[in-house]
Amino acid sequence: MITYDEKRRIRGQCRRSLSRHGIRSMREELQALAALAPDGPPDEYGAGDVVQALEAEVALLLGKEAAVFLPKGVIAQLAALRAWSDLKGRGAVVLHPQSHIDADEQAAHEHLHRLTTIRRGAMNMPLRASDLADLHVPVAAVVAELPLRRGGFVLPAWDDLVALAKWAQSNGAAFHLDGARLWESQPFYGRSLAEIAGLADSVYVSFYKGLGGLAGCILAGSQRFIDATATWRHRHGAPLWSVYPYALAAQAGLRAHLPRMGEYRARAHSIAEIVAGIDVCRVFPEPPHTNAFQVHMLGDAAQLEARALAIAQETGVWLFDHIVATPTPGISRGEIQVGAGADQLSDEEVRTLMERLLGS
Repeated sequence: MITYDEKRRIRGQCRRSLSRHGIRSMREELQALAALAPDGPPDEYGAGDVVQALEAEVALLLGKEAAVFLPKGVIAQLAALRAWSDLKGRGAVVLHPQSHIDADEQAAHEHLHRLTTIRRGAMNMPLRASDLADLHVPVAAVVAELPLRRGGFVLPAWDDLVALAKWAQSNGAAFHLDGARLWESQPFYGRSLAEIAGLADSVYVSFYKGLGGLAGCILAGSQRFIDATATWRHRHGAPLWSVYPYALAAQAGLRAHLPRMGEYRARAHSIAEIVAGIDVCRVFPEPPHTNAFQVHMLGDAAQLEARALAIAQETGVWLFDHIVATPTPGISRGEIQVGAGADQLSDEEVRTLMERLLGS
């Protein structure tokens, strides 16, 4: 079995990637950041020109009164849910069963804050207000993940999102957006980020996914809400002593990639058509809602991943971060998240490499 370190080593030797924004060395990353750094003192515990400028910029983009930078999304989500529980005087939250908070954060909100999870929504479908029609338990917050990554990067229709926000409001609950990929979701709705975020009482956005930053995120909402999260942010280990490299990388991502999200989504559509044209492949959703989608392939996951790594070593092209088995025997799944890295690959080259991977 190929280890994670071995995969990371091979990926580091590649210079082209089908997903995200390409691959750079540590030296290249730091040199790029150094060119952006102002000639001033670094921040201290969140007080600093670069960090505060980033917070103000994102608050404006999202149409929120206040925003705070945090080093990790788990901290943001935990602080948000606990703050809403305290503010609402309720101990339950609504999550989709495939949500990042529940699955990838290992239900930390339950274990650390003793919050009760009400899981609603169909598999591989976004949460809808109709999923809550028979819910009569008072809840502190309803969480919508935009897009639902484990469900195939799927998004609810605009009317469904509005209905979900109205359900939360009419039932005395906060509406929180897990917007780790909210930047990537905006072209689907054709509305401004502020209009989308305006449906929610609080929003979390990430900098290291679609924007290609080093790490970190923003939690945004009213000043009252942000103030209510302060104690819990601190108890979960934030702020760090100094985070200016993260803030600089986030600013760079906002400049370079946010204006191109529509392009990335359009390219995802063309790549999805190529992949779906291979007999042993299916894509989901079809067409993709965002710049990302799942690829379902006929074949053993371990063998396909080994083949993908061999292709990476020979061609210098990184195809998939992971290829995993699905519940259906003989069917494996990968993800493609289109970014600037795909600029370096023609449609014909994508087709050739995918056919080679799949032995077609």
